[in-house]
Amino acid sequence: MEPMKYGKIAIAALCAITTARTGVRAQSSTAQAETLFRQGKDLIAHGKIAEACAAFDASQKLDPTIATLLNQASCREKNGQLATAWGLFLDAERQSRAANDDATRQLHQVATDHAAKLEPRLSTLTITVPAEARVGGLEILRNNELVDPGAWNKALPVDGGTYQITARAPGNADWSSTIAVGVERDAKTIETPKLKAAALQTSPAGPGSSTNPSPATTEHQRSKILPLALVGAALGLVGGAVGFELWARSTYDQSKREPDNARQDSLWHSANTRRYLAEGLGVAGIACAGVAVWFYLRGGEPEATSTTRQVSRLIVEPVLGGDRAGLVVGGWF
Repeated sequence: MEPMKYGKIAIAALCAITTARTGVRAQSSTAQAETLFRQGKDLIAHGKIAEACAAFDASQKLDPTIATLLNQASCREKNGQLATAWGLFLDAERQSRAANDDATRQLHQVATDHAAKLEPRLSTLTITVPAEARVGGLEILRNNELVDPGAWNKALPVDGGTYQITARAPGNADWSSTIAVGVERDAKTIETPKLKAAALQTSPAGPGSSTNPSPATTEHQRSKILPLALVGAALGLVGGAVGFELWARSTYDQSKREPDNARQDSLWHSANTRRYLAEGLGVAGIACAGVAVWFYLRGGEPEATSTTRQVSRLIVEPVLGGDRAGLVVGGWF
């Protein structure tokens, strides 16, 4: 009976120590958040708006409160980021909607009033994607951040500034353009064109070309078709590698801003997977380009005459699985 008694005492002591440590961490976060909050107020008083906004952001991450959220929103408004400020005021309004004490009700009213006053001042950006431009796998990016297809052709509030709009799709050349949006009451629209195929196209025969080309001419044309097709495949693979790399960087940046640890880890692993895919596709594209050059040079050399002509064949197969991508090249010549 005695060992069991001591065991219970040890478990109780361990629980008490764990609780104490948790309490210390909570108190430390609260103290740091309060210090950052006060620093933010002081920076605002001295006209250092951008630094004040960073302090409020850090304080809110450590110890989220409605009061800090309202200061975040007000700071962003002073910094000319009206769309961001409007979103923060709306967050504060939603979080305080079910308030049952007078102080929180007052904060709710402040958030509601400020959001209503800001809304008519917002600038908007519309990214128009016509139906004929929607090729397979099309992605639209705004400053390297993916724009959900549900947001295409819609006027969305944005902070004032210059935005780079990019359209990309597998097997097509990327398109990119920039557009400047005013800080307040500006409405801009940018339209994405239909992407051009990345593969090179052979030019049609001219009016004076022979309708019955000689066997030598036909063979010469055929010798160019395979290298051109390989070049097109290489461009597509490299384009895919660039797309996955940009996607990985965007996900990395998103993971750094993500306050939830589990979500942050998930984003981090996703970014790594996309980077591995980008590396695999890049290597495959370089290999494909090398094979194209080899075929092009080989096609210009005279072939040895023989009673039996050997048929050459190239097999190029992409391999994609897990977190790796590659290209298998084989055949006989």
